[in-house]
Amino acid sequence: MSAVDDQRYIALVDLDAFYASVEVIEEPSLAGKPLLIGGSPTSRGVVAAASYEARKYGCHSAMPMSRAVRLCPEAIVLRPRFHLYREYSGRVMDILQQESGVIQQMSIDEAYVDLTPVSKDMQEAAGRAHRMQGRVRVDLGLPCSVGIASNKMVAKVACETGKPGGFVVVESGTESVFLADLGVRSLPGIGPRSTERLRAHGFHTLGQVAAASPEALVTVLGPWGAALKRRAQGEDSSPVETDRETKSVSAEETFAEDVNVRESLAEELRRMAERVARSLEQHGLVGRTVTLKLRLSDFTTLTRSSSRDNATAHADAILADALHLLDANWEPRTNVRLIGVGVSNLRPVQAPGQLALDMDPGEEEN
Repeated sequence: MSAVDDQRYIALVDLDAFYASVEVIEEPSLAGKPLLIGGSPTSRGVVAAASYEARKYGCHSAMPMSRAVRLCPEAIVLRPRFHLYREYSGRVMDILQQESGVIQQMSIDEAYVDLTPVSKDMQEAAGRAHRMQGRVRVDLGLPCSVGIASNKMVAKVACETGKPGGFVVVESGTESVFLADLGVRSLPGIGPRSTERLRAHGFHTLGQVAAASPEALVTVLGPWGAALKRRAQGEDSSPVETDRETKSVSAEETFAEDVNVRESLAEELRRMAERVARSLEQHGLVGRTVTLKLRLSDFTTLTRSSSRDNATAHADAILADALHLLDANWEPRTNVRLIGVGVSNLRPVQAPGQLALDMDPGEEEN
């Protein structure tokens, strides 16, 4: 791991008005109009999602559709298309997976991404998070908000403070300062009843909660009060947990301007091979199949793969295979819009007693 051992870089990516955004992509004439997605207003339907234009009128999810239509008579009511939303969600998660294999999907429109394995510092992590946000916007047409911090809880709060379309970075060591002026309701886990109790005892901001004695908070909220103090100070050690089996590790880059020089393409492949190798190492994986992806200026996409005899997680080996695929499938001087490299056909690093990575029988490990 390139980051210091005790430092984490966690991003929360939250798609803004996701259902409504998908409907606008599918039907651009809906852009800028108040949208209500859910059941019929005449049959006790409820709102599943509301566009930001509809939210200005007080409409929100879980509200009876009949009431939402009364609040916003000009709203366009659409039936949900969950199969379509799941399809778009899958595309988003694929993009996040390409930036870091450690993602925890919380819902159809929200996921944590642990950028620690692929970032040496917060600046690099923020750059990767910016790229994720940009790719979701440009490649899929979906707006999203991003919060990035040293832990999941603060990343979540940061993301919420920036919506819609925001990008908020909380540097390590500034968590308590960032939270201090926010209302107690801002902290995940504090519901309406807890908020009422805290306010009744004079606790209106998280800074006030952080400065209180554990005993005072226990008096208000019971045993959870002591834990609340730590959370209000910005402490959260919960890991980004994923039960999604990693089937491939990859990286992509979309160029600001088309590239048609081999040396430039090769240099980008080198950087991506190093990123992929770091991610493989972090996950304890090696792979046999290297894949090159090229998207040309006319949006033609080429995907070519080759498999090696010995599984690897070495950047040099990945790069060598990627360059071979480039030379075999790219016509010199052809304009390239996007380039990517990935490793699949994965397995865990060898158990004790097995041959080292990329070693032939009889070869001695140095």
